Amino acid sequence: MSLRGKAAITGYGETAFEKNSGKNIFQLAAEASVHAIKDANLEKSDIDGIITLGPLSIDARLNLPFAEFLGIKATLVDEVSVLGASAGYALKKAAEAIAVGAAKNVLVVGSDINILKERSNEIRPFLQDYETPYALTPNNAYAMAANLHSELYGTTFEQRAKVAVDQRYNANHYDGALFGKKTMSIEDVRNSPIISSPFHLFEIVSPCDGAIAFIVSLGEDARKITNTPVFIDGAGFYNGHLTISQSEIFTNGVTTPIKKAAEIAFEMAGITTDNVDVLGLYDCYTIAVILTIEDMGFCRKGEGGRFVQEHDLTFKGDFPVNTSGGQLSVGQPGDAGAMVNIVEVVKQLMGRAEGRQVKNCEIGVTNSNGGYFSTECTLVLRRGN
Repeated sequence: MSLRGKAAITGYGETAFEKNSGKNIFQLAAEASVHAIKDANLEKSDIDGIITLGPLSIDARLNLPFAEFLGIKATLVDEVSVLGASAGYALKKAAEAIAVGAAKNVLVVGSDINILKERSNEIRPFLQDYETPYALTPNNAYAMAANLHSELYGTTFEQRAKVAVDQRYNANHYDGALFGKKTMSIEDVRNSPIISSPFHLFEIVSPCDGAIAFIVSLGEDARKITNTPVFIDGAGFYNGHLTISQSEIFTNGVTTPIKKAAEIAFEMAGITTDNVDVLGLYDCYTIAVILTIEDMGFCRKGEGGRFVQEHDLTFKGDFPVNTSGGQLSVGQPGDAGAMVNIVEVVKQLMGRAEGRQVKNCEIGVTNSNGGYFSTECTLVLRRGN
């Protein structure tokens, strides 16, 4: 189903990103949601759909309790839980629901607090026989991908570290970033502790409290709601596997499911990589940015390390990526982490990125990555003219 012109982001809201906010997920979600509704020049009574992201910190669903908590009477209520890909997938579902007439203004909200817990029971049976005995964690799994990429293609520490350094420069121009006023160099990354070889501490995302919300509206109403709508022209989702033991990336040259998700989204939107002005890429680890650049087709497989070394990823550069600092510097509020990357692209396309604004920004692409490069969702976003 083509989405072009059918649904648009008309407002957004976000909380501060903190290590210990003292708030629960409902309070954080409500704060972001109220800001988003106001930003879209709407009232709560205008919201007829709500999609929440499944939090990591509790097992309960948010959708119906939060609708009641906020006082929203909805014709569409859903909750998305596809790991770190949930943010993109929730926006995809909102756009699709609007396209078929299920709602006109959908609130999409993700909220979490910095409490790490074991994944839910439906995942554990798959892990206990093959992965848990070997203490496989996200740090270890992504480290395996980084080591293999280095072995096959010569990707270096300096190339990975440059991703973190360029994004920290961006964060230094964003007051909302958790690590926004701390400069960082390649040597700073090198001198940070090794957490899981080859990753140093500054190559790994930092969990935090926070919430981000979007309003997705009917395309034909979008320009009446706001002067700066952002249309969701393409959305591609692909689930390649769940557990790392079933992943094909270790036998296919470290090609992730991002490749398929991006192909779907780009074809739906009718664009190529040449049309993209700004990127919001899931950056749980530095290697994730490099692999996403490759698998989206901005360079050939294996050349991602050299690509980031040869290009300026800052908002002032020739290839702007994660211009608020990404999750590496802004923080990661659970499975809502990808919203950090998406909301910055929305700000850029709305012309509201303040001192980080990329000139002539028309098309933005985001990717939400879940699990161990397991679930992927790519969005193509377009500034409404």
